[in-house]
Amino acid sequence: MAGCRFDVALNFPVDEGVGEVLSGLRVYSPRERSSAADIWEYVRASRVFINAFTPVDASLLRDKGCLELIVLTSTGFDHVDVEAAAGVGVCVANQPEVITEAVAEYVVAAVLAALRGVVAGHVYTPRWAGEGWPSHLAGFLVRGRSVGLLGAGRIGQSVAFKLAALGAGPFYYYSRSRKPGLEAVLGARRLEPRELFSRSMILVNSLPLTGETRGLVTAGLLRLLPRGAVYVNVGRGGTEEPGAVESVASEREDLYFVLDVHPEEPLPPSSGRMRLHGNPRVVMTPHIAGSSRESMTATRLLAAMQARDYLERGCVWNPVNGACRECPSQRVGLDEAIAMARRLLGV
Repeated sequence: MAGCRFDVALNFPVDEGVGEVLSGLRVYSPRERSSAADIWEYVRASRVFINAFTPVDASLLRDKGCLELIVLTSTGFDHVDVEAAAGVGVCVANQPEVITEAVAEYVVAAVLAALRGVVAGHVYTPRWAGEGWPSHLAGFLVRGRSVGLLGAGRIGQSVAFKLAALGAGPFYYYSRSRKPGLEAVLGARRLEPRELFSRSMILVNSLPLTGETRGLVTAGLLRLLPRGAVYVNVGRGGTEEPGAVESVASEREDLYFVLDVHPEEPLPPSSGRMRLHGNPRVVMTPHIAGSSRESMTATRLLAAMQARDYLERGCVWNPVNGACRECPSQRVGLDEAIAMARRLLGV
């Protein structure tokens, strides 16, 4: 587009892989992470913004300049006002492929860690000789446990297939739309939230944060979980009613919790959530589920490829709002993307 200084702006330094993908294009990249206000001067002078977690609100979008597309290096998009972007004709696309795999693997690992007392056992080991055999840390098997998916998008479905390989089931889900593939392959049943919680021995929340999902997980729903159930949140902390998890965790000593996302991030030491840290029934991590070395590297590569595709064909792979035109399916496959990342990482 005439008058635009750059084809692509990034808010992170260009590495070898991204530089190769964007070769021949006019690219702005800061030498270090910049604030939203600082980088916006360069974004509005560019057709495409590859965005690693810079907040973009309606006030910025009112002065969009040349900007046509924001490609996120993430699955979540709550840090961008996607409706305001659509209102000024800016397409927003995300990059969920490899992050989905990383989050799903984390869920399986953390559910096993919670139910089998892996973290609690690790903490106990130095006390073993003095306090004796830790029979109090005996946990539960995954096999034969019912699974409920609160959100059955890419992450929820990947989690379900991985847990099915461990012998879990039956499967239930809550989603705005039916998931015929999940129903056909795993026999999953679509349920409303109250029945979903009451039937699920493993409940996985992978919901995005929207006006509809904010505060959806209430203390009342959590209390419906069967005895010995594990509640997992890898979606967004804001999908929980404030204080609900903390309240139910103190009431129900039979429940387990895996918490990777939180109401505030980073969690301040004064947060009520922090009181759960050290509880042997809780696995709590600092929003790392999607952050494997491969997923972080591959996602930036794929975001750059998606940006280049847009500049060449005028369409995107993963549209998030109505200002986008979706490309025919020519995206890079999951295994190929992971292999590309590993070559760059030298592993």
